[in-house]
Amino acid sequence: LNWGHGQFIFESIEPGSPQYAWLQAELASDEFQRARYKIVMLHYPPHTLGGNIVPAFTTPVPVYHRDDDDNLVDIRYEYPKSQDHIVKYLMPLLEAAGTHLVFYGHSHIWNRFEGETGLQFLESSNVGNSYGAHLADNPRPVPDVSRYQETYVATGDPNGLKPVMPTIAPLMDDAGQPMPYIASNDITVFSILDTGSGTVNSYYFDTREPESPVVKFDQFRIGEQ
Repeated sequence: LNWGHGQFIFESIEPGSPQYAWLQAELASDEFQRARYKIVMLHYPPHTLGGNIVPAFTTPVPVYHRDDDDNLVDIRYEYPKSQDHIVKYLMPLLEAAGTHLVFYGHSHIWNRFEGETGLQFLESSNVGNSYGAHLADNPRPVPDVSRYQETYVATGDPNGLKPVMPTIAPLMDDAGQPMPYIASNDITVFSILDTGSGTVNSYYFDTREPESPVVKFDQFRIGEQ
């Protein structure tokens, strides 16, 4: 991954790679298939309102720019969203294996999504250093569209899901409207799976007031009911 002034090297998760083969075997194992709750943890998000999902998790495509004398002027990299390895390769595996919940925390934000098959996605990590949720009033920083062929999505979930509003006590914005996320450097969250009932319960508390009450703000159920 080449982005800005950094280069990050990852092991491949494409079909045929050792990591992909390992995941296939784990999902097909008797232990996973017999599990009451099938949960897969990732770091990078398949769905989020946060900023750290752009560019797509994919192999960068170099684009070479040359002048009229064929001298190399610069190289830029495109990250085709249609080739996102997590969405294109991993999500079909997880859905076919009957996964109930995908849990991750890359973007320092709490938000939740539900896929077309009922697969739940929960991102829960925002203990400081949050860059907010990227909705209409807070677009992500994206590359200049005049220089890039790929479209980099500035607001919402780039992979097309709408966030689920917290079911119990969502936080309110400045206009008094409920927000489908928590992105704060003061209010933090944690989530607990009740293995007896199959409910995933999310709570928040204000770190500026250590004695303040913990508030349960969202609940949903996973597993075979």
